[in-house]
Formats: sequence, C-alpha cells, structure tokens
Amino acid sequence: MKKFLICFFTLTYLISNGQTKENFDLASYTIPKGWKKELGKGSMAYNITNPKDGQYAKLIVYKSIAGTGVLTTDFEKEWNDLVVSPYKSTQEPELSEDDLPNDWKIKSGTSTFSFNGGHSVVILMTAISKGNKMSLVFLTNSDKYMADMETIVNSLQFKKATVVTTLPPVNNSNSKPVSNSNFTFSTSNFDDGWKSTVQNDYVLVEKSNYSVYLNFSVPYNASQFSGTGKRDAEFYWDNYVSRLFSIKTKQYNDGFSMALKPPYMEGYATDKRTGRSCFIGMYLVIVPNAVSLVIGTAPDEKAFRQLFPKANDPFGSDLSAMTRYNKFAVAAKDITGKWQNGNTETAQWYYVSPSGYEGYAGMTLAATSATFIFNNGGSYTSIHNGATGGVGNMKTYQQEYKGSYSVANWAITATNRYQGKSEKFDASFIVVRGGRILSLNNNAGQKYNLVKVK
Repeated sequence: MKKFLICFFTLTYLISNGQTKENFDLASYTIPKGWKKELGKGSMAYNITNPKDGQYAKLIVYKSIAGTGVLTTDFEKEWNDLVVSPYKSTQEPELSEDDLPNDWKIKSGTSTFSFNGGHSVVILMTAISKGNKMSLVFLTNSDKYMADMETIVNSLQFKKATVVTTLPPVNNSNSKPVSNSNFTFSTSNFDDGWKSTVQNDYVLVEKSNYSVYLNFSVPYNASQFSGTGKRDAEFYWDNYVSRLFSIKTKQYNDGFSMALKPPYMEGYATDKRTGRSCFIGMYLVIVPNAVSLVIGTAPDEKAFRQLFPKANDPFGSDLSAMTRYNKFAVAAKDITGKWQNGNTETAQWYYVSPSGYEGYAGMTLAATSATFIFNNGGSYTSIHNGATGGVGNMKTYQQEYKGSYSVANWAITATNRYQGKSEKFDASFIVVRGGRILSLNNNAGQKYNLVKVK
C-alpha cells in the first residue's frame, strides 16, 4: 500500500455528481458518493465498505474542544487518545504542518496499525485556533479510497473561531476555599496581614481591598512567540486573564527597557468574582514548558503602583514575588506515604588553548535524589542517592535513615538523622493543580521539594 501523507490544503471544492457538502461543528467538507453518515456522541462518522473483499474506509470528525493553544501539544494528546489508544498503533507518525485561513493551524500524522489480520492506514489531522482544537481521523485498508480522502482534504474548511481558554471553568458563584483533595489546611494567615485560600484554579491571596490570583501552571511553548512577533504576555492576557476579569483596557508597561521586555501587562477590569472595578497587573512566571500567571488587583492605578512599585521589573518583580504566599501548613495525615524528588546539573568543558587544540573536553554531572516515606504510627525512612564527577568516571553515594517523626503545623522533626541526631525541617505545602508539593528545609543547605508517588 502506498504511503499517503497529507501535506497540502488547497481548500478548493471538488464537486462532482453524488458528492455532498457537509458541516459539523466548526468544519465543513465534501463527502464523496457512497459514504454513509453516522452521528456519534461528540463526533460524526462516515463509512464505506466493500463486503466482497473487506476493503473499507472511515472518517471520524470530532467536535471541537478547548486545547492548550500549542499545536504540537494538542496533536500529541489527540494522537495518543484517538490513535494509539483505540487502534494500538505503535509506529511513529509521518508529520506535516500548515497554516489555514481564519487563523487556523493544522498538523497531520500518518501511520499504520493491524486490523482483521491485515494492515490499515490511520491519518490524524488536528487543527487549532484561539484555544480551540478540532480533530479528524481517517482509516482505510485500501489504496482505492485515497482519492476520496483527497477530495475530503481539499474541501476542508474551518469557520472563524472565538477565543476559549484552556483553564477549567471558574465557578464564580462560590468563592469558598476548596479542600484540594481533603488536605487539612486550605487557608493560611500571614503575619503581614495577607491571607491565602486554595481555590479550584488558583490560590487567592487577599488583604484589605487588594487581591492576588496565583494561577496554577498551564502549558508554555517558547517557539510560539520567539521570532513570530507575538508577545506571550498579550496571548495569556487575552486567553486566560479574560476568564477571571471583564477587561476594559490593556497596555504594555515595559518600563525603560528597550531590549529586555518583561512578560507583563496591565489595565482596568471588572473582577468577575467580586463584581468590583479594579486596576490589574499580570506577570508571567515562566519555567520550561509551563507558565503560571500572577494577577494583582487594586481599587485604582495609584493604589496598585503603591502596592507593587516594581510590578513590571524583569529582574525583581514584587508582583511575581507574591508566589511565596502559596504556602500552607502540614498535618501528619497529609504527609503519610512516599515522597520523592530529583535534581541534575551538568557542566560542559572546552579547551580554548593552545591554538589548534581547541575542542570539547568533557562534561561533569551532579545528580541527586531523595525519597521520604512517612508511615502511620510515626516512623519514617529516607533514602538519599547521588552521583558526581566526570561522565565515565562518576562517584556515587547512598545514605539511608530510619527513625521516628513528629509534625507541627509548619515543621517536621525527624530522629536518627546524620550522626544519630534529630533534625528539624521547616515544612509546608505548595499547591498545584490536583495536588500539593511538600517543601522541606533544614536551614543547613538541604532543601527538598517532594512529589507524592504512593
């Protein structure tokens, strides 16, 4: 069977006798003669079969849903959900991408899978626009239906989409703190007057007439903005901030920097949670492949500037520093189980002299991991592994401690640590979507951010 890779979208109509123009959700396309239509739950399917030789073809058009706004991320998820899971395809797809009218981008992948003792081709097309994603899947075991597929592809069009957010819906009618999987503490009162509460999609930090929203992380793809002329701040303002606020104005505030522009925007808005008019600033806290939005609010611009005079500072934003209030006390029942972390740092070395001998000199690496197991009844085990040195000549170590532990609201004390002594850790939870990170710090150079694995 010849390979068929979708790499063109001319978007011209190929209309002949018996062909039907179809519309489903945001897509329109032409279905050739002889295909039968079947409405599914959240999808529309079209089939054609030849009972004499078992040859078949099938097209499934899935209803648009909210995506991440990143084409590769959305395609990979759809490939796993719509191809790998149902058809057990293990072959890596042949890929292509293209831009379409109405601000759509599309990515296609072609692969094979086994069906009824033979081989079939599967083609996934995932298109995205303004936070929407929509997918089509084509399946066949015969070359003769490839012409039909070309007819469908060449007629494919998408309507202009409206902006959606990939954040889950915010329940503005109920601002009570959520339990976040039944952890003991979902509220923190700080000595400086700020109060933090856990919400479904963010940590809310409040004091007097000021509020700060510490939004949980969402995907971030630097290539979506680098060299494209698009500003990441405006993208996340339009697609995420607008979910919490009715925006009235928006503007950049890059300070006096001409080269290094902060990931910051600001403007007047109405807070959908409170119904109050306010001045807001948004700062993006970016880590590899993810970003969290810190949104600060004040009754007016003057009050905002007084509270956050360095909100747009690319090196020391006092608005982004509000993430320190994502901090909650621990209880013994909350830490029971197995917690782990891991860190790796590398350094590449190069010769720069003498002349003529410049080149790669090797790499050194330091890797550490820690596992803490807190048992019911007050006993614990911790295992600490590490490896350091030049690659190919690494030195490794492992330490294991066992003893008892006790928990106060902001501390965990463990016995029988180094040289048999007890050790006290400052302990707190950092809230993330769907769970919490356990932060331990002995204030002597050992700090762990642990994820629960069991």
